[in-house]
Amino acid sequence: MIRPSCLLAFMAVVASFGGVLTSFAQATPDVKRPMTADSQNSKEQGESAPTKLRSLVKALSGKWLLKVRYEPAEGMPSGLTGNGEESWHGGPGGFTFIEEELIPTPAGPGYLLGIIWWDSRSKSLQGMECNNQLPFTCDLKGALSDITIKWDEMSFAIDEIETHNGKKTIWHEVWSNITPTSFTQTGDVTQPDGSTNRFMTIRGTRAKE
Repeated sequence: MIRPSCLLAFMAVVASFGGVLTSFAQATPDVKRPMTADSQNSKEQGESAPTKLRSLVKALSGKWLLKVRYEPAEGMPSGLTGNGEESWHGGPGGFTFIEEELIPTPAGPGYLLGIIWWDSRSKSLQGMECNNQLPFTCDLKGALSDITIKWDEMSFAIDEIETHNGKKTIWHEVWSNITPTSFTQTGDVTQPDGSTNRFMTIRGTRAKE
């Protein structure tokens, strides 16, 4: 997930990274069975795991090569293009879905970490972003109140409320046209007056093993 924490700095930030909530099945009290790592993961990620989360993991897991383009903007009249990479994988025990990303930005290389999980109380995806260009590195406040994440089996969207000079903007990032070998990733900014501008576009191609 990428967002500008400050439009003038044109920073790219992770938004989203994701996870699968797993639930432990009760074992039969009088029967003890040896369990391998694979069978343990299979048990933890049983039918009670949220279907949307499992399909999100299936859609984006793996390593992707990126072609990044930033649109022309104030302070960057010619825009910016470059290459990067993005990897998604499940966390320990299958409780989280993690994104690790390296992309070019106008402020230099952006090293990003995104963590996504399923919140059983709100029945929704939740996420937190970390970015080497943020002074506080990880956006704990945003994870609690500013980020909305949606997955409809076709596109993965992250919306985040941001404040710049006392004015609120909305960062809207979408992974769309997802296939086993490619996706399109876009980032738009909605200003307080309601106008929306495209900030960046990324073309992802699955890396060969």
